[in-house]
Amino acid sequence: MIRTTFALALLSCGASAAGAPQGTAQPPQPGWQTDAANCSWKWREGGGIGLWTEECRFNNGKWRVIWDKRRSAFVIRNGKTDMGIAVQPFALSEASDVTIVSQRLVETGYLKADAECSWQTAAVRSAPRTMAFYVLAPVHPDAHAPMAQKEVPEPICGPYGTSTHGVRYFMTDLRWPSLAVFVEEGQERPLFDPASIIVLPKQHR
Repeated sequence: MIRTTFALALLSCGASAAGAPQGTAQPPQPGWQTDAANCSWKWREGGGIGLWTEECRFNNGKWRVIWDKRRSAFVIRNGKTDMGIAVQPFALSEASDVTIVSQRLVETGYLKADAECSWQTAAVRSAPRTMAFYVLAPVHPDAHAPMAQKEVPEPICGPYGTSTHGVRYFMTDLRWPSLAVFVEEGQERPLFDPASIIVLPKQHR
């Protein structure tokens, strides 16, 4: 999970909600849960996108995914503690060109200008033919290999790039070409359904 703040206003922020308003193409509620006895599904909206998220109670703590207006992202919250970014929309100035995101990450200090990274397509999951998945990955395949002291190196491509600490990627869709969505699934099943992410009609943003 990303534990840093992102001050750049990426998109105009929408209000989060536990239920989608009528008229949105809200997908069906997922058929799985992290813990059926302690979790329930909540529909959330923010930044022009919506998704199904889980609200769970573990060890007397309340875990949930909410829209953080300051960070322009959905974040995982344990009580009042911010556990990191889960999903974040990025506006694209050119239709479906996810490489534009690199410049924004450099400008905000999340990617070194000389980082040897490249955008690569990824087979994340089954999806509509209009959808594509990308990862920002090191050019050198051994970049994530343990160092001499058997320590895992810091991600060369920054907190939005690939790492050994979980699954993270960007997704685009020809149906909403002016947007790229960053998804941080982490090392275990996330408290949201990545397949439920949709772009909201303009009247509901």
